Amino acid sequence: MQFFVLLSVVAAAVAAPAPQESPAAEPYVHEEIAAEPYVHDEIAAEPYVHEEIAAEPYTHIEPVAAPVVYAAAAPVAYAGYPYAIGHIGYAAPVAYAAYHTGCVNSLGSVVPCAA
Repeated sequence: MQFFVLLSVVAAAVAAPAPQESPAAEPYVHEEIAAEPYVHDEIAAEPYVHEEIAAEPYTHIEPVAAPVVYAAAAPVAYAGYPYAIGHIGYAAPVAYAAYHTGCVNSLGSVVPCAA
C-alpha cells in the first residue's frame, strides 16, 4: 500500500510541468478611447389588434380500463430473502436472511404495511 502511495507521488512529480521563466509583468497603461455619441432612432410600434379565438367545446371521454388479473401469489411475499448463503472463503456458511413482518421500503428497511 505504501508502495502505491510512493508511486503516485513520484508519478505526480514527473507529470508536473517544468518551471519556466516568465517575462516580467508589464505595467498597466490607461488609454482614452473616443466614445461615439448615442443617437436615438424612433421605431414606429405596431398597433395592438385583439382577435377573439373560438374555443373548442369540451367533450369528456371516460377511459376504459381492462380488468387486472394477478397470478397466484406465494402465501408470504417477503419472508427471509437470503442475500448470500455461504462463501468459499468463509470457515462456516453465513446466511443473511431477514425474517420480519411488514413491508420493505426502497431503502431496504422494514416498515408497517399500508392498509
